[in-house]
Amino acid sequence: MRLARLAAIATFLSLVGLAAHAQEATPAIVDATLDSMQGGQRSLAAERGHRVVVLFYEDRDHVEDNSAFKGDLSRFVLDNHLDDRVVMYGVANLADVGMVPQTLVRQMIAPLVDRWGSDILLDWDGVMRRAPFSFPTAATTCAIIDRSGAITYRYTGVIDEAQRRTFYRMLRASIAH
Repeated sequence: MRLARLAAIATFLSLVGLAAHAQEATPAIVDATLDSMQGGQRSLAAERGHRVVVLFYEDRDHVEDNSAFKGDLSRFVLDNHLDDRVVMYGVANLADVGMVPQTLVRQMIAPLVDRWGSDILLDWDGVMRRAPFSFPTAATTCAIIDRSGAITYRYTGVIDEAQRRTFYRMLRASIAH
């Protein structure tokens, strides 16, 4: 009888442990509202339920790291008529620009909007550096945010061929859901 009680208690505790672990594994729903190079502000939550969001978070020294990949991704979205299901944003890490006037910074960034054909959001306050994003500085980070608002893919650094395959697999999965 005592052994049966101990087994029941152990089973209960393991189920409680599994439930706690499952809650920890649930991805956080992310949001940020940032200035847009196209005017006004953009909120990631505005895309929730509608489109998958692809972000490239970069500072000035790393904006070229994934240049070819960004071009390929833009063509992929256009060629496959996915612009109603996927939106791509560059996010400029500007928290460390100091006393440089914002108008000058905007003038320096403007040519990149045309080059990649996507809006660039301006992170003046380091929002993307903090949780739940926690994107590193002095690097380039690519992320996919699914329609529910959860980050389903994150990679920091230059995206090589293996990472491209992983990225596109995760993008397709996010679009499908």
